[in-house]
Amino acid sequence: MKNHNTSYRILWCLPFIFCISCWDSDCKFWNNNPSCCEIKELLYHYSVVDPVPQKYQAAKFIIDNIKGHYSYAGNQIYDYYDFAASLLSDSLLSPEQQRDSLLFIADSRFKDLPKDRISDKYLISADYLIYNIDKSFEQWSTCPWASQLSFQDYLEWLLPYKAVEYQELDCWRDTLLAHFGSGLDNPVVNDVEYNTTLGVADMIRSQAYSSMHRYGLYTRSGLPLLSSYLLPRQTFGNIPDYALVGVLALRAAGVPAVIDETPVGARYTAATKWFVIKSDRGEELTSEWDLSTMIGGGFFPYERGPKVFRNTYAIDQSRLQYSKKAKYVYPFGLCKKDITDRYFLTCNIELPIDRSIRKSLKDKYVYIASAVRNEAEPWCIVDFGTLRHGNAIFDNMGREVLYVAMGYDGNGLVPITAPFILHKDCSVEYVSPDTVNSPSLDKWKNNTL
Repeated sequence: MKNHNTSYRILWCLPFIFCISCWDSDCKFWNNNPSCCEIKELLYHYSVVDPVPQKYQAAKFIIDNIKGHYSYAGNQIYDYYDFAASLLSDSLLSPEQQRDSLLFIADSRFKDLPKDRISDKYLISADYLIYNIDKSFEQWSTCPWASQLSFQDYLEWLLPYKAVEYQELDCWRDTLLAHFGSGLDNPVVNDVEYNTTLGVADMIRSQAYSSMHRYGLYTRSGLPLLSSYLLPRQTFGNIPDYALVGVLALRAAGVPAVIDETPVGARYTAATKWFVIKSDRGEELTSEWDLSTMIGGGFFPYERGPKVFRNTYAIDQSRLQYSKKAKYVYPFGLCKKDITDRYFLTCNIELPIDRSIRKSLKDKYVYIASAVRNEAEPWCIVDFGTLRHGNAIFDNMGREVLYVAMGYDGNGLVPITAPFILHKDCSVEYVSPDTVNSPSLDKWKNNTL
């Protein structure tokens, strides 16, 4: 990884380690990649220097899935972060002025930045992975609030060196723990919450909420701030911003946490991303809102939605296969796990497709879109399925939602069914396309992001 002399960045936690000659068959995959020597050094470290078998397996897990993760390429992101750091430190500017100035500079100078990405395998260093593996492994081994995790749980809930794509590869574990973890030094000792996962998690959440001088929940736009230096200093943001702060602060303290999300806005709220912890009893407890509410208090029981995905470090194999075989590749993230049935009642549906329509399609993959409250763009793709035996097949779909199925005709995605409501009893009711914008169908729609 490159070290940039910018005002906001945290210096490397560990010294650079020079690469060695290849000696392990496990690094064959990397032999043609620029970072091959870094991977060799990582595997050597956990075979010879620190030969703990589970650490070696954790390193292999990181290596096996690193190709699914990306960072910004080049130095432009650091210019943007420097500008953001300067704005956020200017006490003469109101949060609205900071937000508007950052949005202006993002749109005028950095709007193409998300297109300039590179796989983490070309950036990551052995030092950085060793730092993350050692820190997280020590917490899993010693923290009472993480000891309930199996090794497989540890790999996803505590180990990963990032929680979202494009997150800065910095020493966020130390940085955020310094910001929000002082309560760990002087815990309230009692027989109820002491050293429990929920008790520690709520202490971290409460300190993060009180320490961040946030302004509003719906005012964040432009490029996100994904540096551990900038995240605690945001004076404005939306729920996804604070969900990220939450999950990173929790992991920094050794609390097992992940981010779940929906591809469309929840029906009556702005909850598009939220964090989840795994409790002492193995329960998955969600944040109800952002950092301002207690964890596990209830997750909008009146809500319904088409899909919920978990951000994982592991690559989802069905998505990987799709990305390799589809003739039209929609930009689904590779590291998302479908967990819709953990939140909503779901149905597997088979929609008959007219033969003439099937003949016009150029791919076996089909798509399902959820209706949203946006007359200009009334549909949002939420998942893909397959065309088999004349039917479009979609699994694990949320009920009480208005959908349409789509397919690739060689030029783009086109509807292959009429819009339909998937009812609570899993029955399908087709409606006329002319009525999609009718207020009578609003209760079956979701919000745009």
